[in-house]
Amino acid sequence: MKSVAIFIERRHQKLSSVGLELLSETKRLLKDTNHQIVALYLTEKSNTDDLKRLETCGADQIISYVNPLFETYDTIVFTKALENIIKAYDFDVLLLGSTLMGRDLGPRLSARVHTGLTADATLLEFEQQEDRLSLLATRPALGGNLFATIICPDNKPQMATIRPGVFSIEAFESQKASVISFDEAITVKSNIKIISKKVSETAHVDLTKAKLIIAGGRGVATMFPTLKEIALLTGGEVAASRAVVDQNIEPKDRLVGQTGSTVRPSVYVASGISGAIQHMSGMDKSEMIIAINTDPNALIFNVADISIIADAHKVLPLLQEEIQLIKHQL
Repeated sequence: MKSVAIFIERRHQKLSSVGLELLSETKRLLKDTNHQIVALYLTEKSNTDDLKRLETCGADQIISYVNPLFETYDTIVFTKALENIIKAYDFDVLLLGSTLMGRDLGPRLSARVHTGLTADATLLEFEQQEDRLSLLATRPALGGNLFATIICPDNKPQMATIRPGVFSIEAFESQKASVISFDEAITVKSNIKIISKKVSETAHVDLTKAKLIIAGGRGVATMFPTLKEIALLTGGEVAASRAVVDQNIEPKDRLVGQTGSTVRPSVYVASGISGAIQHMSGMDKSEMIIAINTDPNALIFNVADISIIADAHKVLPLLQEEIQLIKHQL
């Protein structure tokens, strides 16, 4: 039986969304086949709620690897643990999230097991070729001006890291998964020692969870106080294009696009954004896109559901006033 393994990332003893996204998308792509979807669950203490969540999101099998060393992420320990699992099972494909953790683990693992790795993919496809399940991983190339589909026909497991936020999390209520306990000893010793922990005073913004995003580009570089006020009034988040981040107007965690976050909000308001492919690759799957731009030929209008051909410097204050009026009437 062909199998696709997915590394389930955990942060602060909680499941990260990227692993669940990959489970759901893989299940959707392989639902009419007999290929097995395997969740690789590394934890310091097994949690039945976690196991149920993995099952519901599409896992056919869960390999539960419990070890106190997994409480805190350590490159050496996690690489060895995953290497142990890969060498014990004959996976055709191994997927990881393209997060700080996944980008650290992916290259190390591919070197350990002598296989290829596609980094930062945004599209997954599977092909059954004779007795082999082939992974076709597509990623932006040449600054986002084209997309390359990469294959690894000669080695297993075929590996890829995939951007968070690209796929949605689905619930497969009738899904049932078997749980296998993996208990091979981890013999490596890490040179890393945690002396202390300090929580950052500035919270990182996770745009992938926002339902409403108010985004600004170079054309409204001076209007971000207004954008933030609109976001505050509506319960949304502010995002920015690469040009705005490069000018240090907004921090990098507000960046949407090829080198930033990939988002799928219910509503995405793009003001002063021309629509370069690098930006649109990070937001074109939004449920509704409202674009404001003075240029009627701006590329952003090609993906917009509502197009406002006007000066955003005039539209945004009017929008702010209207929202304030509505809120006062409630």
